Amino acid sequence: MKSDNRRYTTRARRRQQRRRRAMNIAAASACVLAVLGGGTFYALSRLPKAPAQDAPRVEVAAPALGSLDSRQSAAPVLAPRPTATPAPTATPGVTPEPTATLEPAPELARKAAPDALDAVVFRQTASPGAEYADPAQNNLLSMTQAYEAEGGGYGDEIHMGSSAEYAQVEGVTTFRGSNYRDGGAYGEIPEGPTRMSVIWNRPVGSIDTWGGVGWTGQPSIVRWPADLRSGMNLNEDKKQKDGLTEVLYATLDGHIYFMDLEDGADTRPAIGIGAPIKGSLAVDPRGLPLLYCGQGIYEINGKKVACGTRIWSLIDQQQLYFLNGSDPVALRGWFAFDCSPLVDGDTDTMITCGENGVLYKVKLNSREYAGGIAVEPSVVRYVYQQTKGGKLGTENSMAVYNNYAYFATNVGIIQCVDLNTMALVWCYDTGDDLDASLVIEPEADGLVGLYASNELDKRGNSGSCQMLKLNALTGELLWRRDSDPIYQDDENGGGSFATPAVGKGTLSDLVYFHVCRTVESQGMLYALDKRTGETVWARSMGRYGWSSPTCLYSPSGAGYVLVGSSDGHLWLLDGLTGGEVADVELKGNIEGTPAVFDDTIVVGTRAGYIYGIRICA
Repeated sequence: MKSDNRRYTTRARRRQQRRRRAMNIAAASACVLAVLGGGTFYALSRLPKAPAQDAPRVEVAAPALGSLDSRQSAAPVLAPRPTATPAPTATPGVTPEPTATLEPAPELARKAAPDALDAVVFRQTASPGAEYADPAQNNLLSMTQAYEAEGGGYGDEIHMGSSAEYAQVEGVTTFRGSNYRDGGAYGEIPEGPTRMSVIWNRPVGSIDTWGGVGWTGQPSIVRWPADLRSGMNLNEDKKQKDGLTEVLYATLDGHIYFMDLEDGADTRPAIGIGAPIKGSLAVDPRGLPLLYCGQGIYEINGKKVACGTRIWSLIDQQQLYFLNGSDPVALRGWFAFDCSPLVDGDTDTMITCGENGVLYKVKLNSREYAGGIAVEPSVVRYVYQQTKGGKLGTENSMAVYNNYAYFATNVGIIQCVDLNTMALVWCYDTGDDLDASLVIEPEADGLVGLYASNELDKRGNSGSCQMLKLNALTGELLWRRDSDPIYQDDENGGGSFATPAVGKGTLSDLVYFHVCRTVESQGMLYALDKRTGETVWARSMGRYGWSSPTCLYSPSGAGYVLVGSSDGHLWLLDGLTGGEVADVELKGNIEGTPAVFDDTIVVGTRAGYIYGIRICA
């Protein structure tokens, strides 16, 4: 988060420069393809026109499971199963138990703002640093296997930069804002906030038994550049609105809604997929008009429908690609995608993972042409088999540092996979199901922190969940803290379903964890010291909550934490003390995670409403 106006202006200028480079490259590529590809380019330029503006929704009935085939151009399936290229296979060994608490070395420095870190911090190599993180010794995974793309190989080499470099458009483009999953807010809130006020709300529907906005349920919020806005199928009044900031929200009623941040009014038709969406969508961070969204539910009124991750054009809302969760290489027959995709702009690559137990690296081969955009994906896959009893698959949104992807499984095994070799680097057992996303933070001395929090699910009805910090490069445990005692009384369990929030600037010593179903308080928000894991402050939330905390900052650098609970309360707290600054009561359970653009919060509830909320001084 920016600490002064000069830095804010400089970063915005850099983002605009990067976007212009990306657009120039795309345009140049299209010209080359037009010359070399001839008929292919001409055919793409004849894609259908944008739908009529008076259509209230773009409805797409979900096809029956297994009914898709390569003849359906609107939703193409994956390429046939490529030749398998085995990655190193883990060999059995003894799994040493790490100590309950490992204190960091005394020489660890306090955190510096990302802008102050040397570039080398973002280009380090990972390798196992302890027996309990070494796949050859810890016996956590019995097999890993990589599948090349149809044309061979694992695609372009990926070397993603810092979280500050992720998006080249203004706004929040993916769950928690970047490849580090360390944000969720753009801009600054007013100095000395004292209250929050609902400025608009709008209803959303339901499908089968699902309604409103569920977990993880974070919107994307983007301020479109004028040249891009003019080419989109926006409602005419919104297309002409200078500085339009658009909210894109995927909901449990099976729709993606498009709204004006200022007043909540529709900016264009909604997209309907015919099945609930309970994850978070993503917008292409380069400023290309592409929308990405996974689907988490695929049984509607007793019938199964196709399930996967979709890509749409934001020029005319045409579906460009369907990544089918029913994958022939998958080792689990569960097809859901709750992961919010990431995009590496330098290599034109989408990265995502599913509950089918597959990590995907998708070369988009995206290109713009007069009046539209097209993709021709080429897919690389990584699969694994675990020795621990329980379900394969990933519900969290993977994080990426440099060329390493970090995700956790439904039994709590964190994996670090090299995206360039599609090989497992290290893995670590947190002890229980882990649905919350992992969060990355490079530090001034070169340590790359990885924060995680698990649930109390597989271990019974009582106990504690764990809040952890690992070395992202080695898999070594730096510290681990138990939560207050937890009860769990249904299939969802208790513990942490919320992604941790790492403080920056004045909050740079703290990391925040939201834990649900604690015995005495029902829900707790913990502020832990990043170096030691010791509790700096803890606050009872009164009710359980799955919503991820979000750090906000004023122009002077004062830091705040925004967090919602299941009783509809949205709290703004002093980040240093946990003291209440403001709260607003919404209708329904706040399962989803808010996104914030300057002084405006957007969040939905299970009661069937999306709210725009102003933070006021």
